[in-house]
Amino acid sequence: MLKTNAIKISKNFYLSDFQCRCCQRVMIHPDLLEKMDRLSEEVKEKIQITSGYRCEKHNKEVGGVPNSKHTKGLACDLTCKNLKETYEIVKKLGFSFTKLDERKKYIHVEV
Repeated sequence: MLKTNAIKISKNFYLSDFQCRCCQRVMIHPDLLEKMDRLSEEVKEKIQITSGYRCEKHNKEVGGVPNSKHTKGLACDLTCKNLKETYEIVKKLGFSFTKLDERKKYIHVEV
């Protein structure tokens, strides 16, 4: 049996990058994965997904909003070395909603 961290699902990401931290389930919309790959190519630095899919239980535990796009595989949070520069690229790639949180050092993206 393959471990999920070994299953590559795109040019730049593994299944485990988007897994729920509590139950290891994964749901990811193809548009989100495609835009994340494009972002990774344009940024040219390591992008770490800090929160991908979240089951309802995990979403509540982390204080996620009810009906969060994370629970539908339509959103993820990411971090990298140059947040401000990366955020400028994020805005150009056509995500439906984005948010930069400099204090917590992450970018939230949705499709």
